[in-house]
Amino acid sequence: MNASIDFIGDIHGHYDELVVLLKKLGYEERCGAYRYPGNARTAVFLGDYIDRGSQVRETVNLVRAMRDAGSAVALMGNHEFNALSFWHENGDGGHVIHAIRGGYLREHAFNKVAIHVKTVESYRGRKAEFLEVLDFLKTLPFYLETETFRAQHACFDLKGAELLKSMKLRAFSDGNFDELIARANDQYNEYEDSLYYPLNLFLKGPEMDLPNGLTFQDAEGVRRKRTRLRWWIDPKNANLQEINFQPGVELPPLEIPQDVRDRDFYGENERPVFFGHYWLTGLPELIRDNVCCLDYSVAGYRGDGRLVAYRFDGEQKLDAKKFVWVDAM
Repeated sequence: MNASIDFIGDIHGHYDELVVLLKKLGYEERCGAYRYPGNARTAVFLGDYIDRGSQVRETVNLVRAMRDAGSAVALMGNHEFNALSFWHENGDGGHVIHAIRGGYLREHAFNKVAIHVKTVESYRGRKAEFLEVLDFLKTLPFYLETETFRAQHACFDLKGAELLKSMKLRAFSDGNFDELIARANDQYNEYEDSLYYPLNLFLKGPEMDLPNGLTFQDAEGVRRKRTRLRWWIDPKNANLQEINFQPGVELPPLEIPQDVRDRDFYGENERPVFFGHYWLTGLPELIRDNVCCLDYSVAGYRGDGRLVAYRFDGEQKLDAKKFVWVDAM
């Protein structure tokens, strides 16, 4: 892989913005795929290509063409994981997850179905192509790690990475898919070989139940009883307000439970880490000089989000001047 890499955040079917961003970064379409002149740079897509936007098929085709041409690496996002689980019957492969209601690994309730509507519409009349796309999603790596950086959709977990390495498990295509996808959804360890940890951390990030009956309403009007956590700060002496990472939601400085205090965290001396997932707003900025989130809500309901990239050239102290972005159209 090139030492010069363009990390790109969540796209969610916003193909037009992706094309504009790639051109702004200097990529050119040649032989059916966008490539950087002289192959001097590589794009790394951080997941979430599907759902929400109206051009899912076009987005997937572009990302896949770049991946196949060797001009990009495409990682798995939680929406790709959700899609694979949503369309997979519970029990295929022998692992019935009893805690999951209904016949599929994801409940087909109204709000769950609604998430997939834009993707299904994009493949209307193209069922065979859609099924083939699901096979493509199975090949997406859970994370990427080199001597100079780490990248994943949500949270990088050091112990989880070691576990996956010991199993030689890089993507769902590295074994029997029916078995692996069930193990990845085994939240309550009904089987000894559950993969809920670490895959849930890499693809969705750590969360905690809110104390004292607290709830909040997310941007889509869903009432939430759990909140996402800042996995790069030491939780030992943190309170709920400090460790909460739910942009736009202010929580009180309550005490957090011991199991959250005991969590590992991504330290200041670790190599730079790049991720998406968290629906940030405003102008791109670094969280820390080795922590970079690139999801700036291009698919946000307000229409004022951005599709964001970071131009990485091996520096171990990141530079906010290296953000590049386009506004949502």
